[in-house]
Amino acid sequence: MKDSNKIRVGIGGLFHETNTYATELTGPTTLKDLVVYEGEALLKLAGTAMGGAIDACLENDWEIVPTVFMHVNTTFGTVTDDAYAAVKQQLLSTLANEPVDVFYLMVHGAGIVQSTSDLEGDLAKSIREVVGVDTKIVASTDLHGKVTDLIAREYDYYTTCKEYAHVDFNPCAKEALLTGVSAFLNQLTPTMNYQKIPILLPPSTTMEAGTFGTLIRDKCLAYEENPQILNCSLMHGFPYQDTEYCGMYVLVTTDNDIVLAEQIATEFAQWIWDNRQLSLNLPPNVDQTIAIATDILATKGRYQAPAAFWENDNKPIVIADIGDNPGGGCTGDTTHLLSKILTTDLGKVAFFNIRDPQVVKQAIEAGVGATISVNLGGKLDPLRSGAPIECTAYVKSISDGIETIRGPMLNGVSFDLGPSVRLSIGQVDVIVQTGLGQAFDDVSGRAHGIDIYEYDVVCVKSSAHWRAFYQKVSDHLLMADSPGLTTARVGEFAHTKLTHPIYPIDNDASFPISA
Repeated sequence: MKDSNKIRVGIGGLFHETNTYATELTGPTTLKDLVVYEGEALLKLAGTAMGGAIDACLENDWEIVPTVFMHVNTTFGTVTDDAYAAVKQQLLSTLANEPVDVFYLMVHGAGIVQSTSDLEGDLAKSIREVVGVDTKIVASTDLHGKVTDLIAREYDYYTTCKEYAHVDFNPCAKEALLTGVSAFLNQLTPTMNYQKIPILLPPSTTMEAGTFGTLIRDKCLAYEENPQILNCSLMHGFPYQDTEYCGMYVLVTTDNDIVLAEQIATEFAQWIWDNRQLSLNLPPNVDQTIAIATDILATKGRYQAPAAFWENDNKPIVIADIGDNPGGGCTGDTTHLLSKILTTDLGKVAFFNIRDPQVVKQAIEAGVGATISVNLGGKLDPLRSGAPIECTAYVKSISDGIETIRGPMLNGVSFDLGPSVRLSIGQVDVIVQTGLGQAFDDVSGRAHGIDIYEYDVVCVKSSAHWRAFYQKVSDHLLMADSPGLTTARVGEFAHTKLTHPIYPIDNDASFPISA
């Protein structure tokens, strides 16, 4: 009989969300582009969004066998074969000398390597060849991923998070590892069926009532009320890549009941297809969003400084530039929203962030207190960045760009985005940064002394992760769909490898796919 007190858990992987359309702009992802945790350094992830499996081991006194974990930093282009081979070599060499009972594989779900569009399946297959059939391989991924026959075969338990913003990464990872250990101890037999639905879904948050993402999340949770269903997950898919795996996926895992798994997966997939028109509820463009914000301000009034700061009950309007999300492979330097902000009277505005290393360098050389003429943004993507903004700006402050997230998403995780500056352009305070990073909270402004409650409008660049923090800050959360690399208008991208027909690009798309 296997001893639950002597479980050995291997942990490692490669977490990469590949935007193939970004490859032309940033180049492919090489080894130097990845953030690396080797050996015992992996334990630093305990308590973080990525550390759920580590937390489960510590809570149950299971032995951790750390291998190597690498994740995307600021380059979302296709992973080079050399980088992928380096990860595999280091991970597999450790496992060859350190037998494990369960391996928790930290993967995203949307990884693409130059030689394969199925990073997750190929990596699991390589691990299986080393650890053998008795070791359980498990993962809980980002919901913007895929499922393949290889994934279904090589993983003993494969699930996704359910929330977008992904505030449930940690508990979902814990659940996956706990299930893997139970399977190793022969306490249950995870049995999965998956169905692919031919829908190219734009980002759909679960943090707003009535969205397709929220309805899907609620359906998953309702199915899981059946004690025979271990997990019901829904892959939204990642539409910002050119691959045959684009689409949505239902994954249903039961305890040794393939008939039930197939029944529920098919039923759920059909429900999604029947409600596919909900995926077309697209957010407004920049001009429309600014008009909405203007109307809100006309009703609620402009910010008025209170007599004492502790009496401030102002809640700013928050606008997210979802089309230029640095967390999805964008350049972070598009000017469409900022240009409109600068030519519209929205009162005091804080803009987080725009990427422009040249302007950061110029402002630092001029120094705090200087007034400089700049050509801001619009330099990195000739097709989508928009024109640089020619203006005069006052250099208010300078920061080293080392920031620690305090919001619910990635709480406690630190980023080094390189030097940043605060430029005041009229009533608009713009944070200009060297590196690339999406908004999870207000940390980039806080580093420059910005109190978001003293502004009429706060602007961020992010698709959905911003909501986890800002839903506690504002009563008015708006999206502006600029024409960047993560625009919700996913049909605008060229798809040469896509499996057609697919909705909404093709009028003849149908489900089941074989129909």
